[in-house]
Amino acid sequence: MTIRTGPQAVQDVMQSARYVLLDFDGPICDVFAGFPAPEVADRLRVMLKAAGAKLPQSAQEQDDPMEVFRFSADLGRDLNHAMLNALTDLEVEAAATARLTPGAADLIRRSREANKSVAVVSNNSVAAVTTSLEAHGLLTAVDLISARVDPDPGLMKPNPYLIRQALDQLGADAALSLLVGDSVTDMQASKSAGITAVGYANKADRLAAAGADVVVTSMDELVTALIEN
Repeated sequence: MTIRTGPQAVQDVMQSARYVLLDFDGPICDVFAGFPAPEVADRLRVMLKAAGAKLPQSAQEQDDPMEVFRFSADLGRDLNHAMLNALTDLEVEAAATARLTPGAADLIRRSREANKSVAVVSNNSVAAVTTSLEAHGLLTAVDLISARVDPDPGLMKPNPYLIRQALDQLGADAALSLLVGDSVTDMQASKSAGITAVGYANKADRLAAAGADVVVTSMDELVTALIEN
């Protein structure tokens, strides 16, 4: 795949989009800056073990709480729901100390000033996203939050469900929409939903391979693209 690079490519996608969708953890903030993700994953594992669940080695070594939650889907309805609630509570606790990504607030506000709709599309919980946006004075600048509420981890990205839900609720045209994300699953979900995939990363290779149309290394590049003619 040929990936577009450089200021002109970024300007083209940002100025043509009418709907700006943002992943939460990464593009907007570092959710687990003050409450490290491995600690959250450990707490979830402790709960699963206390409930009698037998964890495979892969789950025991996993530092990503989302992947521990995905594993809970195979443990029955009660444990899966318990993990949903536990992860949500831990994410909300983490969101209180989340560190805002430089340029994120400007991007959200500039997008609104440019008459673009802004939505957050995240595998994190709606409660955690709301807590963080409110703490940083950004909640009223966001039109929609399409994030995790369902106990089924199969609805999280790379499934395009959350993106399509956002498009439906915004009444958005996929051809005029983009998602800024920092993971392979963000790129995969964007391509499945038929929207432009903007990768936010220090290393472009893995996101380009996953379908990114454009890659930036800072959110400020997107802000600049909005204000330049």
